[in-house]
Amino acid sequence: MPEIPKGATVPADHKKSAAQIEAEGIAMTDVEWRGNTYTVPTDSDDWTVQTVQAFERGLNFIGLEEVLGATQWAVFMKTKPRKKDGMELFKTLAEALGLETTGE
Repeated sequence: MPEIPKGATVPADHKKSAAQIEAEGIAMTDVEWRGNTYTVPTDSDDWTVQTVQAFERGLNFIGLEEVLGATQWAVFMKTKPRKKDGMELFKTLAEALGLETTGE
């Protein structure tokens, strides 16, 4: 399991104590996109089953919403995004996390 990077943050809607994060071994990655910082689990193996199911079913925006969590999704939605914006954000997240395809 990867070590949690020093200074790693957790989205406000997923706040856990530092001890719980360390115990669970969930590393988080900050991703900058259009002036906002989104914090997501570094390893897709730490995504919820709901998130994985959404992507497997081709429900990319539901999957993106699940990865971001409610608070960060609200920040994204305040930008009044179009489909291409959502796909760009997902591509940016996937590249930052080292995912090869949207199916991972």
